[in-house]
Parts: sequence; C-alpha cells; structure tokens
Amino acid sequence: MDWNTFWHGGTSLDPMEIFLRVTILYFLILCMTRLIGPRQVGIVSAFNFITHAGMAHVATARMVNPESSLTAALVIIIVAYSLSLLLSWIDFKFPSLVGTSPISLVKNGQPIWSKLKKAHITIDDLLAQLRLKKVHNLSEVAEAILEPMGELSIIKNPVSSPITRSLLNFPQIPMGMSTILIYDGKVKREELNAFGFQEKWLEAEIAKKGYSIPQVMLATLESTGNIYVSVKAK
Repeated sequence: MDWNTFWHGGTSLDPMEIFLRVTILYFLILCMTRLIGPRQVGIVSAFNFITHAGMAHVATARMVNPESSLTAALVIIIVAYSLSLLLSWIDFKFPSLVGTSPISLVKNGQPIWSKLKKAHITIDDLLAQLRLKKVHNLSEVAEAILEPMGELSIIKNPVSSPITRSLLNFPQIPMGMSTILIYDGKVKREELNAFGFQEKWLEAEIAKKGYSIPQVMLATLESTGNIYVSVKAK
C-alpha cells in the first residue's frame, strides 16, 4: 500500500486503502459528534446543521475519491467541529450573540404581520404549520411561537383546548410503568416485596381470574393497581 497516496491522494485507491479511509473518517465524525454532546442532537441551530450536513459531504467525497487528500479531510472535519463546539459554548454563555430568540407569530387569533415578515414566513406557510399541529382555525390560537430550532409551538385558547379529567373533576389515573410480578410461571419476589405484597396475596389475585401461578406466562401490576394476566398457550 502506498502511504503517500493513502494520505495525500493519487490516481487510484486499492480496496484496503478505501477500507481504511472509510474507517478513519467514520470514527472521526463519530468521536467529534460524541465530543460535542447530545445537545446538538436535540437542538439543531444553524451552525449545527452546517457542521453535520457539510462534514458528512466532506467525508463521503474523501472516502472513495482517489485524488482527494485524506489529510485535508481530517483537518477540515476537526476544525469545523471545533468551531461548532466553540459556537455552542458562546450560545450557552451569550445566547443573544449566536442564537435566535423565540418569535411570536400569532397573538389571540391575530397574525402579527411584522413578525411574519421578519421570520420570512408567509400566511400560507403559517396555516400549513397550524394544520400539522391539528389546529385548523386561527381563532383557536392564543399564541403561536416560532422557536429558535425552527419548531412552531402553539398555545390554544381555553375554549379550544381538549377536555381533560381535571376540567371535569374526574379522579386522576396514576401514570407509570407496569411491574412484572410473574414471568413464565415464576414469581418475581423482589418486585412483589418492593410493593409490600405477599405471595399468598398474589396467588389469591390470580385465582380470582381463574388461574394458578404455574399457568401464568405474564402477570403485571399496572399503574392503575389492576393485575394484568396473560396465560401460557396450551
């Protein structure tokens, strides 16, 4: 293998050189993405988008193009991600210098035309975004806010908000994860004891449903306090 061609480019690349180039560039981008951190995944600012999209293109071109320089690609990727990391730090410390602020586009059912013009959003675009949020009338909107990451947040008028259990004074149903008490005919004693229950209590609950513990494939304690039972296939 010609190392000069591998690093600086040449007329052609053999399969091993292509394999090594792909491996190096792939893991470099992976490491730089991990270094930047998960904030960049959830919040895509302009400089984040430029970095991720641009560096993917740079890496792809250098992976298989024999005339391209791998060394140059490594420098470009490291510098670009370092700049993105720096801008992320500045955005965290001084948001007004790098990031954008939320923009209110609708207030009490009325479009704010100056803000729409500032955000370069037409009324057709706004109505389309509202429909995607299952809002079909401007009169339903108390406020629509364009967030810095490009998402449209909508606060509905109270009369247009969905009915909830609290509005109807219904008792609240606790939300949470189900807990497995029996799996494949075996009792999960640690989980059972964590709730302060005894195995006899569990046997009685299963018997109420017409089964015995060995017949049960899965039994869970749901967040509502009910026991869910699924029996083994015969």
